[in-house]
Amino acid sequence: MSLSRSIEFEHFEEREKPHRTPRTNSGSGSQSGSRGNGLVPSPAHSAHCSFYRTRTLQSLTSEKKARKVRFYRNGDKYFKGLVYAVSSDRFRSLDALLMELTRSLSDNVNLPQGVRTLYTLDGGKKITSLDDLVEGESYVCASNESFRRVDYSKNVNPNWSVGSKTGTSRSLSSLIPLKSELQRESKDFIKPKLVTVIRSGVKPRKAVRILLNKKTAHSFEQVLTDITDAIKLDSGAVRRLYTLEGKQ
Repeated sequence: MSLSRSIEFEHFEEREKPHRTPRTNSGSGSQSGSRGNGLVPSPAHSAHCSFYRTRTLQSLTSEKKARKVRFYRNGDKYFKGLVYAVSSDRFRSLDALLMELTRSLSDNVNLPQGVRTLYTLDGGKKITSLDDLVEGESYVCASNESFRRVDYSKNVNPNWSVGSKTGTSRSLSSLIPLKSELQRESKDFIKPKLVTVIRSGVKPRKAVRILLNKKTAHSFEQVLTDITDAIKLDSGAVRRLYTLEGKQ
């Protein structure tokens, strides 16, 4: 009787004992579980993160790198251009760049309304954002007027500019005819004068103002004819003129 009870108790004790797995299996299971939870990154995941960081740094470097471009004034073929280093750090937007170009290129003669438009060098495209600017390219600054087609890249210097070969290579013999021609033109030129002519006689006296220039005063006789038509003397044509002091 006692022997059978002891056998039954041992049977129940064996049945209630928990089943333990081997230590090696539990270690591999916990390691795989930690990897599944992301605690230990896999080699593929590490490579992806490294590639993402590299790509981000490259994009930031390219964005902050300044692009050197040259700007010309619209229609000004003698202007050699102004070089700017354009970057996102210096200019946050295209409007900021236009304001800076206005301060540098605009005055009462050139671009008096400021720089409001940028064209490509051939005038085929308007610049709408800083991303349109290309390293080493040239652009034309304008206000509200249309693009003026000029060979901006040639930068022809006028003959009067310092160091110009064309101006310095002229011989003395070629300058002498030019000087004589200018002297002849200066003699033929009559400086315009506005004179007042008063009709003689009793008051009220009629007064007229006549403009004398090269077109209206070829000779003194023609001047007298013009005064006759304007003053209308009772005696007829005007023959003599006097100053207010009585000098003929």
